[in-house]
Amino acid sequence: MKCLVVVAHPVLKSLCHHLCDETVKHLEAKGYEVTLLDLYQQEFEPSLRQTERQSYYADQFDQNQVTQRITELKQAESLVLVFPTWWFGFPAILKGWFDRVWAPGHAYDHASDLGAIQPRLDNLKEVK
Repeated sequence: MKCLVVVAHPVLKSLCHHLCDETVKHLEAKGYEVTLLDLYQQEFEPSLRQTERQSYYADQFDQNQVTQRITELKQAESLVLVFPTWWFGFPAILKGWFDRVWAPGHAYDHASDLGAIQPRLDNLKEVK
């Protein structure tokens, strides 16, 4: 099973990174194929681009700058998010990852009447 582990903490010697490392070891020991995405270490740019936002309701989402990240998400059969709670939410870099990577036509589809979204990440399963 392919597992995408996303960590969002800027300090390598943090509890989040320790938990992430232990999680990766555990998953690999159980035979999972793990892809580790460290948003800070890989300098993920969290700002949603104007062309990306304008393409949310277009026929094709402008994924030019996040194609690799979208591919990683779509190939994942399980997803682990490791992040601290700051100001009652997750870090801005993780919000940016959601905004830019969980994109229409990939993570979900808009309903034709612009009502409820239709999920597309049907390949995600529970990890035990």
